[in-house]
Amino acid sequence: MDNQKEIKILKQQLTAEVQKEHSDNSLILSLSNRIARLATTEVRFSVDAGIINRLGKELVGRHETAVSELVKNAYDADAKTVNLIFKDAWNPGGTLIIDDDGIGMNREELINGFMRLSSSDKIHNPESPKYNRTRAGRKGIGRFATQRLGNKLTIITQKENLDSALKITIDWNRFETDRDLASISNSIEIIPKKKEEGTTLIIEDLREGWSDPTIKRVYRYTSDLLQPFPLSKERKEKIENKLDPGFKSSYYRDIESEENLIIDEEEAFLKYALAEIEGYVLEDGQGCWSLESEKLEFSQEVFLIGKNKDLPESKFQFIKGIHFKCYYFLYDSSLIPTQTMTFIREVANERGGIRIYRNGFRVLPYGEKLNDWLGLDDSTARRVILSSHRNINFFGFVEITDESGLLFDETSSREGLFDNEAFQELVGFVQRSILNAVLKIADLRGRKATTGQKNWLKPEKTSEKVDSAIEKIKQIFDEDNKTNNHSSSGDPSDKKQKFEEAFEEFKQARQEEVFEKQKLIEELNMLRVLAGLGLVIGEFVHEVKRFLPGFDTDTKFLKKAVKDYSEALNRVERLEVNIKSFTAYTSYFDRAISRNVFRELEPIELRNAVNDFWDIVKKDIERSGIVFHQPMYEDFDLFTIPMHPSEWASILFNFYTNSKKAIRRKGVKGEIFIKCGRNKDNVYLEFSDNGDGINKDHEEQIFNAFYTTSGVSGHRDSDSESLSGTGLGLKILKDIIESYNGSIYVSSPEKKFNTTIRIELPENK
Repeated sequence: MDNQKEIKILKQQLTAEVQKEHSDNSLILSLSNRIARLATTEVRFSVDAGIINRLGKELVGRHETAVSELVKNAYDADAKTVNLIFKDAWNPGGTLIIDDDGIGMNREELINGFMRLSSSDKIHNPESPKYNRTRAGRKGIGRFATQRLGNKLTIITQKENLDSALKITIDWNRFETDRDLASISNSIEIIPKKKEEGTTLIIEDLREGWSDPTIKRVYRYTSDLLQPFPLSKERKEKIENKLDPGFKSSYYRDIESEENLIIDEEEAFLKYALAEIEGYVLEDGQGCWSLESEKLEFSQEVFLIGKNKDLPESKFQFIKGIHFKCYYFLYDSSLIPTQTMTFIREVANERGGIRIYRNGFRVLPYGEKLNDWLGLDDSTARRVILSSHRNINFFGFVEITDESGLLFDETSSREGLFDNEAFQELVGFVQRSILNAVLKIADLRGRKATTGQKNWLKPEKTSEKVDSAIEKIKQIFDEDNKTNNHSSSGDPSDKKQKFEEAFEEFKQARQEEVFEKQKLIEELNMLRVLAGLGLVIGEFVHEVKRFLPGFDTDTKFLKKAVKDYSEALNRVERLEVNIKSFTAYTSYFDRAISRNVFRELEPIELRNAVNDFWDIVKKDIERSGIVFHQPMYEDFDLFTIPMHPSEWASILFNFYTNSKKAIRRKGVKGEIFIKCGRNKDNVYLEFSDNGDGINKDHEEQIFNAFYTTSGVSGHRDSDSESLSGTGLGLKILKDIIESYNGSIYVSSPEKKFNTTIRIELPENK
């Protein structure tokens, strides 16, 4: 049949379908497309339905990234809160519910926004409609993120000014290759509203399992939305709809309840603050500030502060009604876990400081990066106050109520407030309140507060407490001797009280001693094990080097001697290959041990570290029957900050030996894959294997000292002894990585693999 005849038949079918009272729109679209494709003088682009699957995988590589994009979409929709519930999601097949209270979508927005590929809405509208937020989501990636996560998506959305909600269900499995994208339809249902406004995404049949550490990483991926400086409750109750009340995301396991909370703003961030500092200026002009700290066991206490710094009761003239609040962070490993501290510092470097809100609106540039309107960075640099109090130590806000605009008016360029008397009072009140609080915190921690502090005494050490108790007992005996010499009985109750005080000091000192001793024993044991291993390896390598020339000479002689005996020649050649592999191993360790003599650090290019490692282990990999896939490098010049070169020998060999053990336990043909790349200001390395995997409950425990999944050392059945471990390897690696402000964690496995461990290190600039 020629084109014209076929077009004629298709047009007849199209006409008949259009004239029906209840026509099939999908059929009409299909017939129209077929007619257009048969045109001989015109051509058009068409889209295969399989592009949805490809875009989902290519645009969104990691499932953590996919979820973070959907959280950002909720932010862009002017949501105040978004709750994520992972139901039966430890393993693939579960359900993820993402529920926000944003502005929702009407039918037109759903069709021309969510359902339209490469929608231009975020280009034409770079700010959100209600709170004027700068759009955070990547343009058009949200719909593909849902496809990347699961096989089925249900959207329920409702707007404030509509009486009903819209529901649409999309089965991503229908988007098959060799099928026209436009021919696949999805029905929209009109259903009763479940809430005033907002959108709920229900993603079923999840493609991957979700562990708690993985979910916590999603939260960190959205740290640019984190607002640890929300307006006060009083202000929130008064603000108009146009004023942004802030954004909060919470993550739950199975159901939305406090007991099932995995992470939220408090869990991820605010609970690590050392103290909360708050200040007010009352209507009569009296200033006051308060301090509260659970970590320091200091319940809220209020202190007066005046316009005259030497007269706490002196009144402020212009700033009546001012309120500020801030969270104070000290970046100390004894106060914040190292990995969490790295995250908080990253946020602080970009968003730390004290912001100003005037009549509910943000006033720039106060609280922006490098803005030091309170002089906190300058004060820290002068080192008069010893406790750290830079802008990155604080997250907070100042609220100004000035409806008349007579006191705090913005400059004509809209870049700050006029530097008048009212502004100077504001700076003085907030700055001095914060510095007084910092001094109080130093006192509560038993730290020297200022360089000129004369009456400061260091906290007593355990040995000093013991000495004090001994001195008290000695005094009691001395008093007894004096009493006996003068034939006086003394006061028995007084003597008993002194003994009890001395006993309590002994008891407390003993408890502290036991605790400190146990920590020291564990550390010394680990150091002794490592030192012993280092000495053995160093001595072994040194001794082996003496025999290598002889091995080489003897193999050459044997090859000549048995050149006419093929079976013997094959064995000698195999021996020669094994000796070369052994020599390579020896030289690698010799080089690593020799480098320990030098203390200089240098940037490490990940490509070089991996290639050096591969050259050494390739013979062992061949003998073990393991497939070592070609490493993937997703960028160039992947330099870490300066490190010790020998540390990478420890890192990669530990990963390799752990993978061999896991593969042996699984009983499969082994596969190993390394991927390196760049992520923001970090470079990363991922090491993957297809061994028996890591139980999701143990993903964080594997980095603890002496935790091991290997067999008991000393058990010699078959090769199990070679598979036993001390449980120190990953702990040592964690210490190495975190000493450079990096992080190491169990990541989502690469496709076809069961375990992926990811290292992130600051990039060398």
